[in-house]
Amino acid sequence: MGKMFHKSLTLFLILTVISHVNSQPDNRYDPFDWVLYRQLGEITSITEGFAYIYIGTESGGVVRIQRIGHNLEEPLTTTQGLKSNFVSAVHFDRHTGTLWVTTNDYIHSSHTREGNWYINNIDEWGLPLRTKIMRLGSSQNYIWVHTSSGYIKLDHISGIFLGTYTFPDEENIGWSNSSQFPNFEIDKVNEYSLSDGWLAVGSGAVSPHGRNLRTTVFYEGPEGDVVLGMADGTIFVGDNRLKFLEPLTAGLGNDDVQFILDEKAFIIGGRFAKKTIGFTYFDPRREIMEITAYDDHINLTAGPYYCAVRAGDEIWYGGNNMIAVYDEKDDFWRTLDETRSFSGQIITDMEADSDFVWIASSSGLSRLNQSSKRSNPIGFEKMFNHLFIYDIELVDNQLWIASDYDLTVIDLSNERVLNFKQIGSLGNMAGIEDMLSGFKVLEQFKDQIIVSSKQGVWSFDYNSQTWLELVDASVFAGREILTMARFKKYIFLATNDGFIRYDIKDRFIRDYHYEFLGQIHDLKVDKKHLWLGTSNGLIKFKWTKD
Repeated sequence: MGKMFHKSLTLFLILTVISHVNSQPDNRYDPFDWVLYRQLGEITSITEGFAYIYIGTESGGVVRIQRIGHNLEEPLTTTQGLKSNFVSAVHFDRHTGTLWVTTNDYIHSSHTREGNWYINNIDEWGLPLRTKIMRLGSSQNYIWVHTSSGYIKLDHISGIFLGTYTFPDEENIGWSNSSQFPNFEIDKVNEYSLSDGWLAVGSGAVSPHGRNLRTTVFYEGPEGDVVLGMADGTIFVGDNRLKFLEPLTAGLGNDDVQFILDEKAFIIGGRFAKKTIGFTYFDPRREIMEITAYDDHINLTAGPYYCAVRAGDEIWYGGNNMIAVYDEKDDFWRTLDETRSFSGQIITDMEADSDFVWIASSSGLSRLNQSSKRSNPIGFEKMFNHLFIYDIELVDNQLWIASDYDLTVIDLSNERVLNFKQIGSLGNMAGIEDMLSGFKVLEQFKDQIIVSSKQGVWSFDYNSQTWLELVDASVFAGREILTMARFKKYIFLATNDGFIRYDIKDRFIRDYHYEFLGQIHDLKVDKKHLWLGTSNGLIKFKWTKD
């Protein structure tokens, strides 16, 4: 019996190691080389460790808050090896210092508490179909998993499955708080005051703008920490001495990130889904997030937004058949529709000069006066009626237009319409210029404009007035380029199948394919990080380590 158990344990450890290896995006990365920020959804579970408070969420993985100071830390998601960003329960076992996380049918444990997960699939334990994990707890020697069909006992060191029970066979189990067991007393919650204009009312809270939110989890820690989790992902933190809780935004207002505006502190927006809240302001240096909720502003229409541009003191957001305009100076929103005579349907890009905003869409090109918010056409816009314009870029009073069929340049100083082949010297483009097609992405870099095509990526240098091939088409091997960014000698190409980092000087290629990337819509790059706006959320990548 002892030998058999030893062999079983050895086999288990081997399988666990395999699971551990495969749980990270790539073995060469540290746990937070990749970080994913998402909309949180409902707060599902709360537990307290030695350094952090861990908060399970419906769609944003595990939020981490520092116990001292209550500052926001980077979350634990699929980029750290979790099987899913839906977390049904979290539990910190103080006897072993191990963090336990459950996602759908998987139980994860980590002794480092930030990655390097050991993963078990509960389907392998012979449980009834559609068994759901409700909460986690621990005793001195065991981990207990409360499911919809009973209880599971695990060894608290190895995670070895020790059996199923109708009821636990021991009494001293410390359970983490769970939305599946909202055992808090309303009177207890109402002992606390909420800051920033929030009011605690009954079993929920009312926002400063009048939104009613339901409390899902209430946690009081052994050392005085208090956390209140809400149905929309709002988190309140404080302590039981002052009886005062402050709101904390730890997730995005939208998971499908279509654009990232600005370079240091981001404004993020995207497609509309059932649980979309609104735009997100994110300062990554200070780990501060704020959400501008659609429901909080009477003049702000909810909906998908695909692009944004700064125009003086205003920010213009392009959506479906509408434009939302925010006046930062007066803190005022207004929504423009097609009665303003701009080309509607999907607004793909916008560019602003001192007086006008140029609007590219799936049905053409138009120009609006910034002051009057009315159409102010020059005349050549008719050339693009009913054409899908993918991208525009305004450089030195020249408007570059990547349309469904061609690359066009408008010299706004004399209102001349030119084909790209009529701009400067063709350089090493000469001889193949008539073969180029599929122009979709335009990007300005210093004194250059970079253009993607099916046959390669090209740059036009304004100083030399010459075209130069930057990336041969073989680098992206027939994939479609969706967006791109350049930093020094590196160019990043987001495609319909992952993204590529290409060294223009050394011609070295690094190709990235991970499931958590989703579809990449926008890129921002600096000397430390690459930021990716994706269909799966906002991703931060320490690209310089690679």
